[in-house]
Amino acid sequence: MGNWRRTLGLLMAAQTVTLAAVALIGTRATRAVTVTLDGRDPVTLSHVDVGLAMVVVIALLAVGWVLPPRPGGAVDPLLTTPVTVFVIAQLNGVRDVGALVGIYALASAGVLFAVVQHRDDRLRPPDGEGSRVPLGLGSAVGIVPWGIIAFHQVGAGVVGHPLPGIVVVTTLVALAGAIAEFVATWRHRPVAAAVLRAVGMSVVAWLVVVGL
Repeated sequence: MGNWRRTLGLLMAAQTVTLAAVALIGTRATRAVTVTLDGRDPVTLSHVDVGLAMVVVIALLAVGWVLPPRPGGAVDPLLTTPVTVFVIAQLNGVRDVGALVGIYALASAGVLFAVVQHRDDRLRPPDGEGSRVPLGLGSAVGIVPWGIIAFHQVGAGVVGHPLPGIVVVTTLVALAGAIAEFVATWRHRPVAAAVLRAVGMSVVAWLVVVGL
């Protein structure tokens, strides 16, 4: 697995350079982060460059996979997955800082359960079945942000302001990639899970950088 991780890490590093160049040269796509207090009109706190955010995600993937598993696990997926879900939420119209922080926190919690599962898998005997409870709990928590995103996407269509097709496609690709990686992890296929993660994150990053 170590050789696979380093190979994928180097590929992600090379991709980061190209992706960053395209993001900096092309049109910058930003989304606002707002706050609403005491029934007043929303106030913009800041803007997030979603393209550069995904460049950072791919760079962190490279760092996480080049490093040894223990320190690398503190980078990917603990940082990359929540940031990606945050960006997808922004693309789907989630602007309020409270909702965005909640989405980030729930995505992080789901990843933490998966990290515990990964640690248990490393410690169990090769021929042992082990428990999948942490992974199951992680999936139950991690699906919540996607539910919030889905409500925003459907709600936009209900009120007569459907989201652009590229946003819908990017969201579906990100969700499909997450599900595929989960299935591979559940079946104890770490290499397959890593490859699916690399492909899924890369496609999402390019869709965000080039498509928006």
